[in-house]
Amino acid sequence: MTFKDLMGALAVIIAVVAYALYVWKSVRGDARPHPLSWLIFGVLTTTAYLVQRDQAAGAGAWVMAVTAATCFLLCAMGVVRGERRFPWYEWAFLVAATIVFVFYLWSRNPASLDIVTNSAWREALYRQAPAISSSLAAFVSVLGFGPTITKSWSRPYSDSASTFLFNAVKFLPALIATDNISIATCVFPVALILANAGTALVIALRRRSVAADRA
Repeated sequence: MTFKDLMGALAVIIAVVAYALYVWKSVRGDARPHPLSWLIFGVLTTTAYLVQRDQAAGAGAWVMAVTAATCFLLCAMGVVRGERRFPWYEWAFLVAATIVFVFYLWSRNPASLDIVTNSAWREALYRQAPAISSSLAAFVSVLGFGPTITKSWSRPYSDSASTFLFNAVKFLPALIATDNISIATCVFPVALILANAGTALVIALRRRSVAADRA
């Protein structure tokens, strides 16, 4: 096993710990999975994983696969717990995530690109589609943290700060494990490091503020 394999395995272990904590807190009632949010993140993370896989990211892509699968699991858990009604903007995020996913699948099929009549544009699109897809997925993901941060500010004990922190940290060894460093393979994990760390910080600061008000 190479050093990069070890870093990839470490990233997966951190992810498993993060989501195990979240599931445990959900079962206890300390956290409540929001199914549509997790579905959105699942679609976007699947896109990012496919990009990393196709771009030969190697062990750096392992944690992305685990994250995508877990997002869908938490989505199902949220549905079982009774969440049924969602605001319009979350549906908009889901539509955007689906468009990014479909765009990447479409762009990787040379036959489907025949609708682009200009050969230079067709070649450029095929070559740049991974970076475009990853960047769009990262952008939509960061926007998707907006409702989460808003909810965390109003209800700071409804989410797990430790889960967001671990989900930021897990991508550090994953980046080290990545074989092919490029915008396509790195923009999504870097964006999630910042978004998860920022959310964890908001939760921690808000809880401190609430505790001080109660004192």
